[in-house]
Amino acid sequence: MEQRKCENADDTKQIADDTKQIEDDTKQIED
Repeated sequence: MEQRKCENADDTKQIADDTKQIEDDTKQIED
């Protein structure tokens, strides 16, 4: 259970990083 929770946290962080990357790319395109 603990390990799964940790994995979920890693997944969430990965998604957040991906989202931030997409936002950065979009901002670059707008500029």
